[in-house]
Amino acid sequence: MSPKDKNSASTSSGNRSPHHNLKNIPAEWSERVTPLERTLVPKFAARAYHLPGNSLCADWLQYMLNNHPVIGICCHHRLHPLKTRQRCIIFLGSFAFGVAITNICYLWFISTGRDAEQEVFSIDLNAQESAHYSVTAGLVMLVTVGSGIHTIFDRFVWSVSACRCCRAGGTFESNSINSPNRSRWQDFGTYLVVLLVALVIAAASFIVILRAKMDGEGQTEIPYIQDNNTTLTDIVDSVKDFELEDFKFMKAYCIEFAVSLFVYYPFFESVLFSGVLGCFRLPLLGGRPYEVRKEEKKNNGKSGTRRVSALEMA
Repeated sequence: MSPKDKNSASTSSGNRSPHHNLKNIPAEWSERVTPLERTLVPKFAARAYHLPGNSLCADWLQYMLNNHPVIGICCHHRLHPLKTRQRCIIFLGSFAFGVAITNICYLWFISTGRDAEQEVFSIDLNAQESAHYSVTAGLVMLVTVGSGIHTIFDRFVWSVSACRCCRAGGTFESNSINSPNRSRWQDFGTYLVVLLVALVIAAASFIVILRAKMDGEGQTEIPYIQDNNTTLTDIVDSVKDFELEDFKFMKAYCIEFAVSLFVYYPFFESVLFSGVLGCFRLPLLGGRPYEVRKEEKKNNGKSGTRRVSALEMA
């Protein structure tokens, strides 16, 4: 073996992750995908709170920049598996799903004859009438059922689109690389998300039209679903008679969506990041302290190695 070959073999061996089997990966791909990618890509795809060597502030910053639905479109890390186009699709799907689930809750109250404005409980501050806060049944439904289903949808779409198992450092990295359809394997999740988002947008559009029709005509039965005298053709034909005022509920939703993105999201994600909900030790809820503890256990026994920040390596 020539000195050049020995040097190349030594470099390849030194870059090999001890937690990933690279023996089935072609040499040209191994050289093109760096150890940094095999370390960071799975963590980015898993929405990790902690990157190796990062401080508390650096971790919080990278978590927000990489995971925020809006800010992440332009400010995500260059190695993140979700690029700008994918993030725009995910954001559009999240908005459409939120519209759908919000109006489904509204239509459920109308169709069942329940009062969405019924007070569940109230909060009085200093016994002043101006400080009376009322929590309605509709708000409880949106905060619990609506928000829960919306969160599950967002995380599902994120996981499928990121498809970390076939990316660098993933479980099936070698299988996807050796496949003649390598790019299709890695982008399968993206294609699936595009289809799913298209279906969600279509469903949300239909639900919005139903609500606008019910609000405009004062109906208490859902057209086509409960009111059998209404056909799909009637619903489509009624669109041309709509006015902008019939969709005023969409303006309210857009304001709520913007507030949730730039006020509630940073707050609640910071709470999860802190790990206080999981006493800093429980999986999922342990936040950054739990992941730091896992990294320390993994590196236990390795001494004399300088911890280099992932952002410095990039």
